[in-house]
Amino acid sequence: MPAFQSLHISEPMGASSSRLSTPFLYFSAFLASIYTAFMSFFSRFKPSPVLTLNARRLRTVKPLGEGGFSFVYLVKDDAGSLFALKRVRVQLPEHEERLRKEIEAHKLVRSEHVVTLVDSMILKEGGSVVEGLLLLPFYEKGTVQDLIDRTPLNEFIPLKTILNLAVDVCAGLTAFHTQDPPLAFRDLKPANILISAEGHGVLMDLGSVSEARVKISSRREALALQELCAETATAPFRAPELFDPPSNGEIDERSDVWALGCTIYAMAYRNSPFDGSMTAAVSGRLSFPGRDPYGATFRALIESCTVTDWRVRPSISEVQERCRVLLETENGQV
Repeated sequence: MPAFQSLHISEPMGASSSRLSTPFLYFSAFLASIYTAFMSFFSRFKPSPVLTLNARRLRTVKPLGEGGFSFVYLVKDDAGSLFALKRVRVQLPEHEERLRKEIEAHKLVRSEHVVTLVDSMILKEGGSVVEGLLLLPFYEKGTVQDLIDRTPLNEFIPLKTILNLAVDVCAGLTAFHTQDPPLAFRDLKPANILISAEGHGVLMDLGSVSEARVKISSRREALALQELCAETATAPFRAPELFDPPSNGEIDERSDVWALGCTIYAMAYRNSPFDGSMTAAVSGRLSFPGRDPYGATFRALIESCTVTDWRVRPSISEVQERCRVLLETENGQV
C-alpha cells in the first residue's frame, strides 16, 4: 500500500490561467481543498519507518493489508523477530469503544486457535484517542483466503484440509461461545482465519466481537443492531438475523455457525454461497456446482449450518463433531 504524500500544486501565472472560466477556477479550488483536507487527515497514519510500542522498538518492513479503519504492517524488532502490527484509526467515539473491546476480547479469550495479542498501545493527541496499535504474531502462511486464492481454478482444496481447518475454527469459536456471558465472533470469513506453520486454523481480527445473546424489544433496537452489523460483519458471511433483526425477539452465538457454513462453502467452491444482499441471506437458498468432488454428506453439513432460523442450527460443538465424523468416514480425501 503506497504511503500517502502531500500534494504539491504548481500554479503558473500568465495568460493561460486567465483563459480559464471563473466557475472552473472555483470548482478546482473546491476540489483542491477537499484533497488537501483528506491528505492532511490520513497523513497522520502514514507509517513511520521506526516506532516504539511500549518497550519495543519496531521497524516497518512492508504493508500486509488493510480493511475498514485499520492497516496491518509486517514489522521487525531489534532482535530480528517478525510481527504483524495492526494500526486502527479512531475517528469517532464508537471507534474508540470498539478498539477497547477488541483489546479486552484478546485478554479475555485464550485458545491456541485464537491469535495472541503480544502487546498494545492506545495513542492520544490533545487528550483524544486517535489510534490503536495491536502487535500480533506474524503467520507466514497467511490466511485461508490466501489458500483459496492460491488454489488453481481447475483444482479443489482437499476435503481433509477443509475439515481440519473447520475443526480448528470450531475450537476457536468455542472459546468465545463458552464465555460468561457468551460472546459471538461476528465476522468469521476466510480472510479472518490464519494458517499456522503446522497448518492449523487460528482466528484473527477480534474487532467485531460482541455479546452473543441479545434480546430485542423494539424496532429501534432492531435497527441499531442492523446498523452495527452492517459496519462490523462482512455481508456475504452475515447471518439473516443480523441483516434483519426481529423487533421482538432475540439472537445468539449461532450467527457464527451460519458464517462458518459460508466459510466452509468458500473453502470448497471459492466464494460464499450468498452474494451479500439481504434478499439472498434471508432466502437461504443454496446451490452447489455441478462439478463437486466432496459428496452429499459434506453438502448436508453446509446446509445444516445455513438454516435461516437460527434456533434450528446446530451448536458449534455439534458442527465440530460432524466435521470429525466426516473426516473419519470419508478418510478426508477429495
